[in-house]
Amino acid sequence: MPMLRSLLWVPGLVLVGIVVHDLLKVTVQGGDGTLSQTVHQRVYQLLHALARRTGNRIVLAWAAPTIIVSALLTWTLGLWLGWTLVFWSSPGSVVGADSESPATFWSVVYYVGYTISTLGLGDLKTTATPWRMLTSVAALSGFVNLTFAITFVVPVAEARLERRELARLLRRSGPDAQALVIGALQDHPDGLQSLISGLHQTLNTLETKHDHAHYLHRFHDRTALESLSLALPALGEALLLIECALPGPPPPGLKLSRTLVDSLVRGHAKNCPSPLPAAPPPPSLAPLHDAGIATVSEAEFTACLAQHAEHRQFLRAMVEEGLWSWAQVARTAGEGAA
Repeated sequence: MPMLRSLLWVPGLVLVGIVVHDLLKVTVQGGDGTLSQTVHQRVYQLLHALARRTGNRIVLAWAAPTIIVSALLTWTLGLWLGWTLVFWSSPGSVVGADSESPATFWSVVYYVGYTISTLGLGDLKTTATPWRMLTSVAALSGFVNLTFAITFVVPVAEARLERRELARLLRRSGPDAQALVIGALQDHPDGLQSLISGLHQTLNTLETKHDHAHYLHRFHDRTALESLSLALPALGEALLLIECALPGPPPPGLKLSRTLVDSLVRGHAKNCPSPLPAAPPPPSLAPLHDAGIATVSEAEFTACLAQHAEHRQFLRAMVEEGLWSWAQVARTAGEGAA
Protein backbone atom coordinates (compact mmCIF):
# COMPACT_ATOMS: atom_id res chain seq x y z
CA MET A 1 0.00 0.00 0.00
CA PRO A 2 2.74 2.58 0.79
CA MET A 3 4.29 1.84 -2.62
CA LEU A 4 0.94 2.28 -4.32
CA ARG A 5 0.30 5.50 -2.44
CA SER A 6 3.61 6.97 -3.51
CA LEU A 7 2.58 6.61 -7.16
CA LEU A 8 -0.73 8.44 -6.82
CA TRP A 9 0.88 11.66 -8.03
CA VAL A 10 1.00 10.17 -11.55
CA PRO A 11 -2.78 9.76 -12.11
CA GLY A 12 -3.25 12.97 -10.13
CA LEU A 13 -1.17 15.08 -12.52
CA VAL A 14 -2.68 13.30 -15.52
CA LEU A 15 -6.17 14.20 -14.28
CA VAL A 16 -5.16 17.82 -13.70
CA GLY A 17 -3.72 17.94 -17.23
CA ILE A 18 -6.91 16.49 -18.73
CA VAL A 19 -9.06 19.04 -16.91
CA VAL A 20 -6.90 22.03 -17.91
CA HIS A 21 -6.77 20.86 -21.53
CA ASP A 22 -10.55 20.35 -21.57
CA LEU A 23 -11.11 23.77 -20.01
CA LEU A 24 -8.94 25.53 -22.59
CA LYS A 25 -10.45 23.52 -25.46
CA VAL A 26 -14.02 24.51 -24.56
CA THR A 27 -13.45 28.14 -23.59
CA VAL A 28 -10.66 29.22 -25.95
CA GLN A 29 -10.19 26.91 -28.92
CA GLY A 30 -13.85 26.05 -29.38
CA GLY A 31 -15.70 22.77 -29.65
CA ASP A 32 -16.06 20.11 -26.97
CA GLY A 33 -13.27 18.64 -24.92
CA THR A 34 -13.31 14.88 -24.42
CA LEU A 35 -14.22 15.20 -20.75
CA SER A 36 -16.91 17.87 -21.10
CA GLN A 37 -18.40 16.23 -24.18
CA THR A 38 -18.88 12.97 -22.30
CA VAL A 39 -20.52 14.74 -19.37
CA HIS A 40 -22.72 16.93 -21.60
CA GLN A 41 -23.95 13.98 -23.64
CA ARG A 42 -24.77 11.84 -20.60
CA VAL A 43 -26.60 14.67 -18.84
CA TYR A 44 -28.54 15.59 -21.98
CA GLN A 45 -29.48 11.99 -22.77
CA LEU A 46 -30.79 11.55 -19.24
CA LEU A 47 -32.87 14.73 -19.35
CA HIS A 48 -34.19 14.03 -22.84
CA ALA A 49 -35.21 10.47 -21.91
CA LEU A 50 -36.96 11.78 -18.80
CA ALA A 51 -38.74 14.52 -20.77
CA ARG A 52 -39.86 12.06 -23.44
CA ARG A 53 -41.08 9.56 -20.85
CA THR A 54 -43.02 12.15 -18.84
CA GLY A 55 -44.09 14.25 -21.81
CA ASN A 56 -42.97 17.29 -19.85
CA ARG A 57 -41.04 19.81 -21.97
CA ILE A 58 -40.05 21.75 -18.84
CA VAL A 59 -37.61 18.95 -18.03
CA LEU A 60 -35.93 19.46 -21.41
CA ALA A 61 -35.81 23.22 -20.85
CA TRP A 62 -33.57 22.52 -17.85
CA ALA A 63 -30.90 21.10 -20.18
CA ALA A 64 -29.14 24.47 -20.52
CA PRO A 65 -28.53 25.23 -16.81
CA THR A 66 -27.85 21.57 -16.06
CA ILE A 67 -25.21 21.30 -18.78
CA ILE A 68 -23.55 24.52 -17.61
CA VAL A 69 -23.47 23.43 -13.95
CA SER A 70 -22.28 19.92 -14.84
CA ALA A 71 -19.37 21.36 -16.84
CA LEU A 72 -18.31 23.67 -14.00
CA LEU A 73 -18.59 20.85 -11.44
CA THR A 74 -16.62 18.46 -13.66
CA TRP A 75 -13.72 20.88 -14.03
CA THR A 76 -13.70 21.83 -10.33
CA LEU A 77 -14.02 18.29 -8.99
CA GLY A 78 -11.44 17.05 -11.50
CA LEU A 79 -8.87 19.58 -10.28
CA TRP A 80 -9.80 18.88 -6.67
CA LEU A 81 -9.37 15.11 -7.03
CA GLY A 82 -6.22 15.40 -9.13
CA TRP A 83 -4.37 17.68 -6.71
CA THR A 84 -5.61 15.63 -3.75
CA LEU A 85 -3.96 12.54 -5.23
CA VAL A 86 -0.74 14.50 -5.78
CA PHE A 87 -0.48 15.80 -2.20
CA TRP A 88 -1.68 12.54 -0.64
CA SER A 89 1.00 10.56 -2.50
CA SER A 90 3.67 11.71 -0.03
CA PRO A 91 2.97 11.17 3.69
CA GLY A 92 3.64 14.33 5.64
CA SER A 93 3.59 16.62 2.62
CA VAL A 94 0.76 18.50 4.32
CA VAL A 95 0.80 19.06 8.11
CA GLY A 96 -1.07 21.07 10.68
CA ALA A 97 0.13 24.67 10.87
CA ASP A 98 0.50 24.49 14.69
CA SER A 99 0.81 20.79 15.51
CA GLU A 100 3.10 19.85 12.61
CA SER A 101 1.35 16.44 12.60
CA PRO A 102 0.77 14.80 9.21
CA ALA A 103 -2.64 15.61 7.74
CA THR A 104 -5.23 12.87 7.31
CA PHE A 105 -6.67 12.11 3.90
CA TRP A 106 -9.73 14.29 4.50
CA SER A 107 -7.54 17.08 5.80
CA VAL A 108 -5.59 16.91 2.53
CA VAL A 109 -8.90 17.06 0.64
CA TYR A 110 -9.79 20.15 2.68
CA TYR A 111 -6.35 21.70 2.06
CA VAL A 112 -6.59 21.21 -1.71
CA GLY A 113 -10.15 22.54 -1.69
CA TYR A 114 -9.30 25.87 -0.14
CA THR A 115 -6.09 26.08 -2.20
CA ILE A 116 -7.77 25.76 -5.61
CA SER A 117 -10.56 28.07 -4.45
CA THR A 118 -7.78 30.59 -3.62
CA LEU A 119 -9.11 31.05 -0.06
CA GLY A 120 -5.77 30.28 1.62
CA LEU A 121 -7.11 29.74 5.16
CA GLY A 122 -3.71 28.78 6.62
CA ASP A 123 -4.60 26.10 9.20
CA LEU A 124 -2.64 23.54 7.16
CA LYS A 125 0.71 23.95 5.44
CA THR A 126 3.23 22.08 3.31
CA THR A 127 6.56 20.92 4.70
CA ALA A 128 9.08 21.40 1.90
CA THR A 129 9.83 23.78 -0.93
CA PRO A 130 8.70 21.42 -3.76
CA TRP A 131 5.31 21.03 -2.08
CA ARG A 132 5.03 24.78 -1.56
CA MET A 133 5.69 25.26 -5.27
CA LEU A 134 3.03 22.69 -6.13
CA THR A 135 0.63 24.51 -3.81
CA SER A 136 1.20 27.66 -5.85
CA VAL A 137 0.63 25.76 -9.09
CA ALA A 138 -2.58 24.24 -7.67
CA ALA A 139 -3.80 27.68 -6.61
CA LEU A 140 -2.99 29.02 -10.09
CA SER A 141 -4.95 26.18 -11.72
CA GLY A 142 -7.89 26.99 -9.46
CA PHE A 143 -7.70 30.65 -10.47
CA VAL A 144 -7.59 29.65 -14.15
CA ASN A 145 -10.61 27.41 -13.58
CA LEU A 146 -12.56 30.25 -11.98
CA THR A 147 -11.57 32.77 -14.64
CA PHE A 148 -12.34 30.54 -17.59
CA ALA A 149 -15.58 29.37 -15.97
CA ILE A 150 -16.77 32.97 -16.20
CA THR A 151 -15.47 33.07 -19.79
CA PHE A 152 -17.59 29.96 -20.40
CA VAL A 153 -20.83 31.12 -18.77
CA VAL A 154 -21.14 34.67 -20.15
CA PRO A 155 -20.99 33.78 -23.89
CA VAL A 156 -23.36 30.86 -23.29
CA ALA A 157 -25.92 33.21 -21.73
CA GLU A 158 -25.51 35.65 -24.63
CA ALA A 159 -25.89 32.88 -27.23
CA ARG A 160 -29.00 31.55 -25.53
CA LEU A 161 -30.51 35.05 -25.60
CA GLU A 162 -29.72 35.34 -29.32
CA ARG A 163 -31.44 31.99 -29.96
CA ARG A 164 -34.54 33.28 -28.20
CA GLU A 165 -34.45 36.62 -30.04
CA LEU A 166 -34.38 34.91 -33.45
CA ALA A 167 -37.11 32.46 -32.42
CA ARG A 168 -39.34 35.30 -31.19
CA LEU A 169 -38.79 37.32 -34.38
CA LEU A 170 -39.66 34.39 -36.63
CA ARG A 171 -42.62 33.13 -34.61
CA ARG A 172 -44.11 36.62 -34.45
CA SER A 173 -43.56 37.07 -38.19
CA GLY A 174 -45.63 33.95 -38.82
CA PRO A 175 -46.73 30.92 -36.81
CA ASP A 176 -45.69 28.52 -39.58
CA ALA A 177 -43.80 28.32 -42.86
CA GLN A 178 -46.70 29.45 -45.05
CA ALA A 179 -47.47 32.39 -42.76
CA LEU A 180 -43.81 33.47 -42.92
CA VAL A 181 -43.92 33.61 -46.72
CA ILE A 182 -47.32 35.36 -46.83
CA GLY A 183 -46.26 37.89 -44.19
CA ALA A 184 -43.01 38.66 -45.99
CA LEU A 185 -44.76 39.19 -49.31
CA GLN A 186 -47.73 41.20 -48.06
CA ASP A 187 -46.77 42.85 -44.77
CA HIS A 188 -43.03 43.57 -44.87
CA PRO A 189 -41.54 46.54 -46.75
CA ASP A 190 -38.56 44.43 -47.85
CA GLY A 191 -40.73 41.59 -49.11
CA LEU A 192 -39.06 38.19 -49.31
CA GLN A 193 -35.68 39.73 -48.53
CA SER A 194 -36.84 40.04 -44.91
CA LEU A 195 -36.58 36.24 -44.73
CA ILE A 196 -33.45 36.01 -46.85
CA SER A 197 -30.71 38.65 -46.77
CA GLY A 198 -32.36 40.34 -43.80
CA LEU A 199 -31.43 37.34 -41.64
CA HIS A 200 -28.00 36.57 -43.09
CA GLN A 201 -26.02 38.30 -40.34
CA THR A 202 -28.12 36.82 -37.54
CA LEU A 203 -27.97 33.30 -38.96
CA ASN A 204 -24.25 33.52 -39.66
CA THR A 205 -23.53 34.71 -36.11
CA LEU A 206 -25.69 31.98 -34.64
CA GLU A 207 -24.13 29.29 -36.85
CA THR A 208 -20.62 30.43 -35.88
CA LYS A 209 -21.40 30.33 -32.16
CA HIS A 210 -22.98 26.88 -32.40
CA ASP A 211 -19.96 25.64 -34.34
CA HIS A 212 -17.68 27.06 -31.62
CA ALA A 213 -19.80 25.73 -28.74
CA HIS A 214 -21.50 22.47 -29.74
CA TYR A 215 -23.37 22.17 -26.46
CA LEU A 216 -25.62 25.07 -27.57
CA HIS A 217 -27.40 22.59 -29.84
CA ARG A 218 -28.66 20.82 -26.71
CA PHE A 219 -30.43 23.90 -25.36
CA HIS A 220 -34.22 23.97 -25.47
CA ASP A 221 -37.00 26.32 -24.41
CA ARG A 222 -40.36 25.28 -23.08
CA THR A 223 -42.53 27.81 -24.96
CA ALA A 224 -43.19 27.72 -28.70
CA LEU A 225 -42.55 31.46 -28.94
CA GLU A 226 -38.91 31.12 -27.80
CA SER A 227 -38.09 27.70 -29.24
CA LEU A 228 -35.49 27.69 -32.01
CA SER A 229 -36.39 24.01 -32.49
CA LEU A 230 -39.65 25.28 -34.03
CA ALA A 231 -38.64 28.62 -35.52
CA LEU A 232 -35.57 27.47 -37.48
CA PRO A 233 -37.31 24.50 -39.21
CA ALA A 234 -40.23 26.82 -40.01
CA LEU A 235 -37.77 29.23 -41.64
CA GLY A 236 -36.12 26.36 -43.51
CA GLU A 237 -39.47 25.18 -44.84
CA ALA A 238 -40.42 28.75 -45.75
CA LEU A 239 -37.21 29.12 -47.76
CA LEU A 240 -38.08 25.91 -49.62
CA LEU A 241 -41.54 27.31 -50.36
CA ILE A 242 -39.90 30.40 -51.84
CA GLU A 243 -37.53 28.29 -53.95
CA CYS A 244 -39.91 25.55 -55.04
CA ALA A 245 -43.42 27.02 -54.95
CA LEU A 246 -43.05 30.58 -56.23
CA PRO A 247 -42.64 31.04 -60.02
CA GLY A 248 -39.57 32.71 -61.42
CA PRO A 249 -35.88 32.58 -60.48
CA PRO A 250 -34.91 32.29 -56.79
CA PRO A 251 -34.40 35.66 -55.05
CA PRO A 252 -30.80 36.82 -54.47
CA GLY A 253 -29.30 35.45 -51.27
CA LEU A 254 -31.65 32.48 -50.99
CA LYS A 255 -28.86 29.93 -51.44
CA LEU A 256 -26.81 31.45 -48.61
CA SER A 257 -29.82 31.50 -46.28
CA ARG A 258 -30.56 27.85 -46.98
CA THR A 259 -26.90 26.95 -46.47
CA LEU A 260 -26.85 28.61 -43.06
CA VAL A 261 -30.08 26.93 -41.96
CA ASP A 262 -28.83 23.58 -43.25
CA SER A 263 -25.57 23.94 -41.32
CA LEU A 264 -27.45 24.67 -38.10
CA VAL A 265 -29.88 21.76 -38.40
CA ARG A 266 -27.12 19.31 -39.39
CA GLY A 267 -25.03 20.47 -36.44
CA HIS A 268 -28.04 19.94 -34.21
CA ALA A 269 -28.52 16.38 -35.50
CA LYS A 270 -24.83 15.62 -34.98
CA ASN A 271 -24.85 16.80 -31.36
CA CYS A 272 -28.29 15.43 -30.47
CA PRO A 273 -27.97 12.02 -32.12
CA SER A 274 -31.37 10.42 -32.63
CA PRO A 275 -32.56 8.29 -35.55
CA LEU A 276 -33.15 10.52 -38.55
CA PRO A 277 -36.91 10.57 -39.30
CA ALA A 278 -38.51 10.39 -42.72
CA ALA A 279 -39.01 13.63 -44.61
CA PRO A 280 -42.21 15.38 -43.50
CA PRO A 281 -45.28 15.61 -45.77
CA PRO A 282 -45.12 18.38 -48.39
CA PRO A 283 -46.45 21.72 -47.16
CA SER A 284 -49.85 22.72 -48.49
CA LEU A 285 -49.97 25.44 -51.13
CA ALA A 286 -53.60 26.24 -50.29
CA PRO A 287 -52.73 29.01 -47.76
CA LEU A 288 -50.68 30.77 -50.46
CA HIS A 289 -53.51 30.46 -52.97
CA ASP A 290 -56.00 31.77 -50.41
CA ALA A 291 -53.74 34.80 -49.92
CA GLY A 292 -53.76 35.48 -53.67
CA ILE A 293 -50.17 34.33 -54.24
CA ALA A 294 -49.45 32.52 -57.51
CA THR A 295 -47.50 29.25 -57.35
CA VAL A 296 -46.12 26.62 -59.70
CA SER A 297 -48.06 23.41 -60.28
CA GLU A 298 -48.26 20.75 -57.59
CA ALA A 299 -46.18 18.41 -59.77
CA GLU A 300 -43.36 20.95 -60.16
CA PHE A 301 -43.51 21.75 -56.45
CA THR A 302 -43.35 18.10 -55.40
CA ALA A 303 -40.46 17.40 -57.78
CA CYS A 304 -38.47 20.33 -56.38
CA LEU A 305 -39.12 19.29 -52.78
CA ALA A 306 -37.90 15.77 -53.55
CA GLN A 307 -34.46 17.20 -54.34
CA HIS A 308 -34.27 18.54 -50.76
CA ALA A 309 -35.61 15.46 -48.95
CA GLU A 310 -32.53 15.00 -46.78
CA HIS A 311 -32.53 18.64 -45.71
CA ARG A 312 -36.17 18.31 -44.71
CA GLN A 313 -35.34 15.20 -42.69
CA PHE A 314 -32.90 17.28 -40.64
CA LEU A 315 -35.54 19.99 -40.21
CA ARG A 316 -38.00 17.43 -38.88
CA ALA A 317 -35.35 15.85 -36.62
CA MET A 318 -34.78 19.20 -34.91
CA VAL A 319 -38.51 19.64 -34.33
CA GLU A 320 -38.98 16.19 -32.85
CA GLU A 321 -35.85 16.45 -30.70
CA GLY A 322 -37.49 19.42 -29.01
CA LEU A 323 -40.65 17.32 -28.47
CA TRP A 324 -42.71 19.46 -30.86
CA SER A 325 -44.84 18.31 -33.80
CA TRP A 326 -44.41 19.08 -37.49
CA ALA A 327 -47.93 20.53 -37.58
CA GLN A 328 -46.51 23.49 -35.62
CA VAL A 329 -43.99 24.12 -38.40
CA ALA A 330 -46.01 23.92 -41.61
CA ARG A 331 -49.55 23.17 -42.70
CA THR A 332 -49.77 20.05 -44.85
CA ALA A 333 -52.44 19.04 -47.34
CA GLY A 334 -55.87 18.74 -45.72
CA GLU A 335 -55.08 21.06 -42.80
CA GLY A 336 -57.01 24.26 -42.35
CA ALA A 337 -55.60 27.72 -42.05
CA ALA A 338 -53.68 28.53 -38.91
